[in-house]
Amino acid sequence: MNREKSSFSFWLLFLPALLGFALLRLATRWGPGIGGDATIYIESARNFLAGHGLGLLGPRGEFRLLPYFPPFYSLVIAALGWMGVDLVAAAHWVNMLSFAGLIFLTGAVTLRISRSWLLALAIELLLAMSPVLIPTYSWAMSEPLSFLLGFAALVSMLSYLGVGVSANGSSVPRRGKVLLLLSALLAGCSFLTRYSSVAFVAVGVLGVLLLDVGRVGIRLLKVLRYALVALFPMTVWVVYDLTHTAALASRSLESSTGMASRFVNFWQLLQEVILFWLIPDSWIYAPRYPSSLNTFLVPLFVLALLGGVLLVAWKLRRAGSLRFQDQSQQFGLLLLLFILLYLLVLLVVYVMTYPPITIGSRMLSPAHIAVLWLVVVLMSLSLHVWRARGVRVVLLAGLALAIVWYGWRSARIVAQYYQTGLGYTSTAWRASGTIEAVKDLPQDILLVSNETNAILFLTGRPAYPLMEIYRDHPLEVFSAYGSGDLTADEPQRLFREGKAVLVLFDTIDDQLVGLYGDRTAERIAALVKGLYRATRAEDGGIFYYHKP
Repeated sequence: MNREKSSFSFWLLFLPALLGFALLRLATRWGPGIGGDATIYIESARNFLAGHGLGLLGPRGEFRLLPYFPPFYSLVIAALGWMGVDLVAAAHWVNMLSFAGLIFLTGAVTLRISRSWLLALAIELLLAMSPVLIPTYSWAMSEPLSFLLGFAALVSMLSYLGVGVSANGSSVPRRGKVLLLLSALLAGCSFLTRYSSVAFVAVGVLGVLLLDVGRVGIRLLKVLRYALVALFPMTVWVVYDLTHTAALASRSLESSTGMASRFVNFWQLLQEVILFWLIPDSWIYAPRYPSSLNTFLVPLFVLALLGGVLLVAWKLRRAGSLRFQDQSQQFGLLLLLFILLYLLVLLVVYVMTYPPITIGSRMLSPAHIAVLWLVVVLMSLSLHVWRARGVRVVLLAGLALAIVWYGWRSARIVAQYYQTGLGYTSTAWRASGTIEAVKDLPQDILLVSNETNAILFLTGRPAYPLMEIYRDHPLEVFSAYGSGDLTADEPQRLFREGKAVLVLFDTIDDQLVGLYGDRTAERIAALVKGLYRATRAEDGGIFYYHKP
């Protein structure tokens, strides 16, 4: 009877995974969100299948290796494309299956270590209806695949630690060796999908060093083997990339004065992200209560989480149950290590590089997963050390309220995405008059635009970028496009010579406001002054230097 009940509980875990899959499918009924990075991933896969290599083709057919991103996500999409799947659909399926897979993984592991199907269902429902994860998984980006691989690596590490070794640590069962190798490979593939996932590799290394048994020398040898296996895929990519491009990323080292201000700013941005974990965006900027309360929510949440960790550890030690051979305690420590190491990775990269990475909800989403999972693991441990019925009622009621709260927030997000879509697959971009006009242009005319990725994704035509939107300081003298300094701006020179057209979308306002502020409208007016406007649409137009 117990075996039948256990089997029923296990299969019950598929339901939240199906719910998450369905919510994501509704949110992306127009297709996965496609932006600049997603276009690079998909077009790189397309060019790889066409035999050009894993990268992008320029306006004149010149090839550039996959710029600034690790390759595994594009390779997975290309593999599905090789089997006949449309590449956008491939990215869509990778996202949805990764989401469902992660949800089921969290439930199955939680059920195993807590023996509570209620807690297992709770963590699954929290993830399936997370207002943080649904937007993240709705875009065709590398995060979904990277998260699934990375957390699977932590689960494999946990399984390895549970296999057991000999007293001196020198004899590892064959199954243990396989699990340790699997953990290293999964962490390595996660790292090869997304650079910041190096935190999963670091957690695996510390997991062996801190939680494995046996002599220190034996553990250090295992650490070395783990690191070599996990870092091998990225090492191969780095060597290949450097030999072909002499660069890995578009960022340079920040100045010492800039690092100091970045360090302070990082924690402010982090607080904004955590606040979104707790309340809707609209309540952050226009709360329905005194706005001063928002300044206390994040510190209270962080203190509650850290206090919960310390309180549970104290209670376990007092009861004589604090032992890191316990799978729940081991996994709780692995999750805590991942949160700290992931934040450390982001802090170092944000502080030391220019231009800075974006510290936002998407960037912090793996920490969000780990925090939710850690909370449920802490609840599992609490229910074992505090037997009072009142404690159980309070904890489970809190989980139920969190699930309802997340469900309400996510329902609104899904409904919005269902209506409008995201990025270049949205209804607005699909109805773009400017894009339709680009499709009618002769193939031999070159393009210059402030939305090169939109043109590439929606028309298949590479375009030169309008370089001004990437400047770090404003122009002192305003001139029309094609009339400025042509010595270091080839696209502007080609435009002046009549070999290219300027495709200008109305998003130029947002792109230049950071440079020119109140003078943005003046700059845009000067940019097109005297140019011949061949096409006028609601979202932009096409310009020639002279009337053709």
